[in-house]
Amino acid sequence: MHGSATDELPIGRRVAYWRGRRGMSQQQFADAVGKSKSWVDKVERGVRALDKLSSLQAIADGLRVDLRLLLGKDAGREAGSDGLPDRASIDALRGVLARWGPVQLGRGQSTPTLSDLGKAVDHAGLACQHARYADLVRSLPKLLLDAQQVRAANPGAPEAAQRLAEAYRIASAVMRKAGINDLAWMAADRALTASQDADDPFLTGACAAQFGYTLLAQGQARHAVEIGIAVAHQIAPPSPLDAPPDQLSVYGTLLIVAALGAAALGHADSVAELVGQAGEAAEIVGDGQDHYRTAFGPVTVELARMATAAELGTGAVDPAAHQRLIEGTAFRRLPPERRAAYLLDAANGFMQTGDLTTAGQALVSADRVAPAEVRNRPLGHELLATLLRRSPAASLDVLRLADEIGVVV
Repeated sequence: MHGSATDELPIGRRVAYWRGRRGMSQQQFADAVGKSKSWVDKVERGVRALDKLSSLQAIADGLRVDLRLLLGKDAGREAGSDGLPDRASIDALRGVLARWGPVQLGRGQSTPTLSDLGKAVDHAGLACQHARYADLVRSLPKLLLDAQQVRAANPGAPEAAQRLAEAYRIASAVMRKAGINDLAWMAADRALTASQDADDPFLTGACAAQFGYTLLAQGQARHAVEIGIAVAHQIAPPSPLDAPPDQLSVYGTLLIVAALGAAALGHADSVAELVGQAGEAAEIVGDGQDHYRTAFGPVTVELARMATAAELGTGAVDPAAHQRLIEGTAFRRLPPERRAAYLLDAANGFMQTGDLTTAGQALVSADRVAPAEVRNRPLGHELLATLLRRSPAASLDVLRLADEIGVVV
């Protein structure tokens, strides 16, 4: 029981609940608030009323919880909400993704211009990088329909195919974040198909990387390794590092996908080789770039190195190195979605090594950077619930976040 579940309890029962969460006996809690054990017992049984704000605040301080949690207030939850859209929005997106063939326009409808579509796709791409997932799911059905219409109206224009591929790629990323993996797979497959007509093998590579991430989310690590390596070698020149930065960004991203898959399979040697190759490409590209919306560079390779090490269990995430990384300029220049996603990975790594305090700090930081990464993603909820189960003395910030999300333990 946690979060909104405690709101229905009498105030005394809430006190008892949070005291239990803190692992405190009645005597220990009584000592913390300067009261007798008998007083605490009467409060928890509802015999003694708590009608003074000073007493309520003293209890909240002794339990190390926000007074709003103790009182069962939900204002914070509403203010910080960025919840998933309703089922109708998901079903609408499913219908558009399943559509194949010419799009029939309704009465009074007209096909968007290629220029307008380009602006809409670029806007959706930025929204994805800023983790505006709920808004995107509501707008993606129209975006995809528009992109399909433009493609049908401009069959010989590579740019129309490019925009359609990008729209599908964004849809795949959002569905993967929301844990709707069948739609993520479908959208990634559509993106790859559309990219074949875009006359841009590196866009195809970027779409293949998204497909690889979708495979990883479905537990198909071996296939993710295969597609990452195969397409990376397909788009690279004979001497891969001779390619320009935009091409190296796609090449390096595909290697990272393969490395993550190899880590899931426990192939440490392959991980080291793939991350090393990605690192060589990243040094040429440099930080602060976003070719093909990959945000590829040395800092993203470092994030991948930490993520694969945690997956392999070959080394703990060093809190000092982690702190230096997230305080660095290169990290702060990454899109919010990428920063928050790393912080979730870091929280998972810290929990694996028993560093629950730093894990909690990483989760709270992820929520501040991009709330939807924690509040909309199943992974965020799972990590928070696991942390609460394992850490009776979770920080006030962690408890507040759990209450706002409604995580139940």
